[in-house]
Parts: sequence; structure tokens; C-alpha cells
Amino acid sequence: MVAITRACIFIAMVILTIVSMCTTYLSLQQSVLPGPAMPIPIPGGAVWRCSVLALGLSVAIGMMLFALKFAIIDEQKKLNVVGVIGLTIVAFISIAFNMDVFYRWADKEFFLRYSTAQVKDTYSKYQAEVHAKLTDRKQELEKAVALQEGELESEILGLRGAPEGYGVRARAEDYTLTKLQKTTQVELASINEALAAKREADTLLASDMPQSLDEVAALQDKLRVTAKDAGAVVGVPLPSPVKQDNPLFAVFAKLFDLKSVGFKELFILAMSFFLDLGDIIGYSLVPNRPKRTRRQVFEAKPLFGDPEIIFANPVDSVKRLENANPDEAGQAGIERVDGQSVQEAGSTQPPARRAGRSRRAIRFRRF
Repeated sequence: MVAITRACIFIAMVILTIVSMCTTYLSLQQSVLPGPAMPIPIPGGAVWRCSVLALGLSVAIGMMLFALKFAIIDEQKKLNVVGVIGLTIVAFISIAFNMDVFYRWADKEFFLRYSTAQVKDTYSKYQAEVHAKLTDRKQELEKAVALQEGELESEILGLRGAPEGYGVRARAEDYTLTKLQKTTQVELASINEALAAKREADTLLASDMPQSLDEVAALQDKLRVTAKDAGAVVGVPLPSPVKQDNPLFAVFAKLFDLKSVGFKELFILAMSFFLDLGDIIGYSLVPNRPKRTRRQVFEAKPLFGDPEIIFANPVDSVKRLENANPDEAGQAGIERVDGQSVQEAGSTQPPARRAGRSRRAIRFRRF
């Protein structure tokens, strides 16, 4: 069963590694490394323009992750919390490419909408700033004319110290009003033209979404032409042209925008992690088989082999051991260490008959 389990894990790792290599290549080829490209003919008359650098990098990343995961499964590496974090960091590059490809496949118009929104948002803010300043300036001019008209009317009605009627002071106020009206008419005309240009730009901003990135660029050009006249009246410079972001970075900005994250973004993130780390994490979550404890029977043996008995007279000792019974043979080689009650090894007589004779030492040694 262990071999079958490892074979299934190995096949799954190979399949997931191949898919991960493909997603990494697609993301690199479309976002970071489009060239140099090598035309490769495909059966059926088609030609595949293979990006050499993107293909090499995707294969290298896939093989590196495969080798790391296979070493863990083969028990050459231990996977703990630090190992999971380290493997995640190593796999982060490939996971990022997976997120890019998965999200743009799940939402094919995402990058077009993202690019269009960037252009429209930039010029919408610009138009709002210009409109606010144009409106304020127009109100200032109109208030100045209205104030002067009020001065003239007050002099005619005699609301001041002068008598009622169109007198000297009324003619002076009328003269000031006439000059103010003439000067403000010119500025008001330019403001009205700027407001008309602003309304035209608003129409462009409210138009339908472009169908391609080229149409997004054309929309930006039209907005810059119509918006520059309105901004020039109040001295607001045009914003810098909006450059189209890299699709990879656009997907990252979308996925990590906490205000717009939903179920789709979380699902794409989980799928990206599963493609590169799902096999090894799943393998690590399976508990190990408990080890069976076996009782072992040990036989007590001397540390340095059997003891060796050396007698003083070898010839007599052999004869003594051959004629004696096992109990007497065992007792024949025993002596006290302090020299008391020593039996003579060379005699064949029983110990009781040789009580009065001197006894030679029998030494008991261990090696």
C-alpha cells in the first residue's frame, strides 16, 4: 500500500507540475517576457511563436518545486511550520503567475475594463477640478456685475445721501457698470466655451466601454484634446498620459484590494496555492502510521565470553575433571581469594583424604 500511495502522489505531482509550468509560461509570455520568440511549426499548418526565456524560466521553476516536494515525500526533508513557510516563499513566484492566468481566464474582460477605468477615472477627476474652478470664476464675475448693478440702482432710487434720480453719482455708477460688463463678457465667453468643452469630454467619459486596448488609447487621445481647452481657462494642467499597466500587476492590484475582494478572488487565490502546494500539503496532512512496539527476548551472556579456568598442573587437572562428577569438577577449581582452604588441582583423590597436604592455588580468571 505504501508503494501505491507514493505512486499516486507521484503521478499527481507530475500532472500538477506540468499545469503549473503552462500557467507560468502563459503569464510570462503575456506579461513579462514576450520575446525573443521562436516560430515552431505545429501539425495542421499552425505556427507556435514560443518565447524562449519564458519557457526556460517556467520549466526551471516547475522542476525546482518538483524536486523540493519529491525530497519531502521521499523523507529526505522534514516538513514543519518553518518548512511550509519556506516552501511557500519559494513557490510564491509560480503562485503569482497562476493567479494572473486564472483570474484573466475567469474574467476575460478584466484587463480591458481595468485599463478603461484607469483612463476614465483620471480624466473624471481632472474634469471635476476644472468644472469647480470654472464655476467659481463665473460666479465671481456674475456677482461683480450684480453688485455694480445694485450700486447704480441705489443711486437712482436715492437710497444714499444724493437726491433721487439719475444724477451725477448715478451716472458714475452707470459708467463703472458699463466697463465691468464689457470686460466680464469676454471672460464669461471663454468660461462658457470651456464649459461646453467640458460637457463634450463628459460625453466621451459616459460612452460605452471600448472593445480593445487600442480603442482605450484612442479614447484617451480624444479626452486630452477636449479637456485641454477647459483646463487652460482656469490654469489647470492636463494630467500625464495614463500608461497601461502590466496584466500581472493589474491582477495583483485587484486581488489585494480589500474593498473589492469577493468570493471569486478568494477562490482564484486558493486554486493558485493548490496548484503548486496542494499535493505536498495534502500529503503532509495525512497522519503517519503508528509504529508497532515488539517485545524482544534477550539472552543473558557474559560480556567477554565464558570464564576460563586455569589449573596449576594441566595434566593432572584433565584427569581430575574426567574422573570426577560434574559437582566435584565444579568445586575443584574454586579457591578463596585470601588463600584459605585451597584445593590441590593435580591430585585425583577426594578433598576429604587430602586434608593434611598442602594445596596449590587454582586460579579463576575471566577475559
